[in-house]
Amino acid sequence: METISRQQQVNQIKLSPLQQKHLERKCKNMLNWSDGGHWIGNGKQPNCFLKNLNKNTISHIYRFKTDQDATSWNLEWEKAIRHAGHLGTAILTVAVSAATGGMAGVAAGTIAAIMKDELQAKIPYPRMAKGWSYEIIFENDFKWSPHPWGQRELKQKMIRIIRNSESSITNQSTNIKKYKLSELPDGLGRLIASSPSRKTISDYK
Repeated sequence: METISRQQQVNQIKLSPLQQKHLERKCKNMLNWSDGGHWIGNGKQPNCFLKNLNKNTISHIYRFKTDQDATSWNLEWEKAIRHAGHLGTAILTVAVSAATGGMAGVAAGTIAAIMKDELQAKIPYPRMAKGWSYEIIFENDFKWSPHPWGQRELKQKMIRIIRNSESSITNQSTNIKKYKLSELPDGLGRLIASSPSRKTISDYK
């Protein structure tokens, strides 16, 4: 393929999922290109070096104001541990909820499903007490390019922070997961990573 400027290579675009697929097919079809990298396909030569990059950070803090709230959280985690089935879409469920502003309604059992491997390794779960808080942070990094060797992925870093009643951090852990965009429903990766960054707080009930 012919050489283009660096400015063109980092051009930010917004295309529909259908337009993306169409451009990907054109760019990766070797019948559209000569051995010297010149366009020989039908119509205008596509810019296969276009890129779409989106990043955001979304966090939510659950506060436990009463013993009853903390007990409810702890019991739900214990139930999740006893029934340690794999909820493969858990992290995406929580991430979508965070992106669309519904994080406060996410149950402890769903968050526990994200931590399935840690639970099975018998790492202590985040037991809460009155006055404590649990923060879950998503750092989303979305990359798409139609180039055959271009990146098409959603990388998620999930950070969990536990603070005691004196606001001191008692535990912190991080997980990083990468999804190929082909593994996700069309447009989901962009939806998660293009929503505004935000930080919200709610009382766990």
